Amino acid sequence: MENPNIAVITAEGEIAKGGDGLNSDKICRYFKEVRENDSIKVVVLRINSPGGSALASEEIWREVYLTNLKKKVIVSMGDVAASGGYYIASPAARIFAETNTITGSIGVFGLIPFTA
Repeated sequence: MENPNIAVITAEGEIAKGGDGLNSDKICRYFKEVRENDSIKVVVLRINSPGGSALASEEIWREVYLTNLKKKVIVSMGDVAASGGYYIASPAARIFAETNTITGSIGVFGLIPFTA
């Protein structure tokens, strides 16, 4: 291919199933379009997200995984890529973070009140 392209997908804000922020339906659609476009050879996923919905994060994770099977996905982490933001980066071929990026997965936790 003479002019291979790089797609940049921005994942900014709290991860949700719908709405105006980091909408999993919209991000998943972008990844599907990129996979079907033969002129795009590499995808850069720019993540700046504290996480959010587990279901929406799982949907995005799947699309990143499927896309990385077909063409290389490279993650660039912004100020924060924690919890779901960290999770959606995990199936990428490469992950880059700044030294001041807040990243990592806290998992799921709950509080059980105890009174004596």
